[in-house]
Amino acid sequence: MINCKAGFCEGISVNGGRKVLLAYDGTGPSRVAISYLNEVFGHRQAFGVTVCVVARRPPAYLLRGGGGRSFLEREALLEKAISENLARARSIARRGRELLSAFPEEAVDLRVTLQTGDLAYEIIREAESGYYDAIVVGRRGLSRATQGFMGSVSYKLAEHARVPVWMVAGRKWNSRVLVAVDLGEPGFRVVDHVAYIFAGDPRVEITLLHVVYPWTGAGPRTETLKKMEHELEEAEEEKARIFFEKVRERFEEERFPLERVRVKIVRSIFGPASAILKEARRGRYGTVVVGRRGRGGFKGLLLGSVSTKIISTLKDRAVWLVS
Repeated sequence: MINCKAGFCEGISVNGGRKVLLAYDGTGPSRVAISYLNEVFGHRQAFGVTVCVVARRPPAYLLRGGGGRSFLEREALLEKAISENLARARSIARRGRELLSAFPEEAVDLRVTLQTGDLAYEIIREAESGYYDAIVVGRRGLSRATQGFMGSVSYKLAEHARVPVWMVAGRKWNSRVLVAVDLGEPGFRVVDHVAYIFAGDPRVEITLLHVVYPWTGAGPRTETLKKMEHELEEAEEEKARIFFEKVRERFEEERFPLERVRVKIVRSIFGPASAILKEARRGRYGTVVVGRRGRGGFKGLLLGSVSTKIISTLKDRAVWLVS
């Protein structure tokens, strides 16, 4: 048993393994996220899940005058409402642990806290202070109320969390993972996260997808343009060679079999998002991993461009966003 001063916590942490924070409220989207974890990671050893439930704090206006009650009476009722909300949150958390049936009991922790501010930032603070490897959330958010209030919680998590966010929807999950990368440091951080999470997994097949823009557009290709295009292609090939050599070493560090890692480089006049979506559908990947920002084909793109197109279009599978 683990005692926590802030909120409620029970379970046994998985030392030395991967651990994710599941933002859970008992609704359909969060139950879908549990199903994803059961199917994709339930067979793993040293993989821990913390079921995080944020209990609502009753509004402060309940302490105002009126209603024929004294301030102390209203304060006592407010404390009672807080206790009831925490009790309900604990019940939801325990039900979440029950639904994580593919995991041994010792691999699942419970974390219940009382909301003090914005719901998404409560989850982000918990994830960052607890050094979790990722936040897992249902794609449509944590509750119906947040879906209509300044966007869903899941999208706010994707926008602002510094840890990777796994946004889960649909039911088409399998052991095939598509990882969209550029050739810069942001692209390597994406690969690093994937290699770490899936280290030693005997079932996963990973495809690393790099999207290249054509060097020249429409119109005649003069000899000068052909020469410039050839020089750019040679430079890109050398950059790719160095990058994927570093990637190979990273997978070897995690003892992930290289025969289950495939590199695919495609050209697309429609941009990286279209190429990623096309490959994701054609290859029937259950999980698609992208970076929030990047270099080269992804230069200057934040959530709201490539990432937003991916998570808003792929509504039937899991999308991971890595900073």
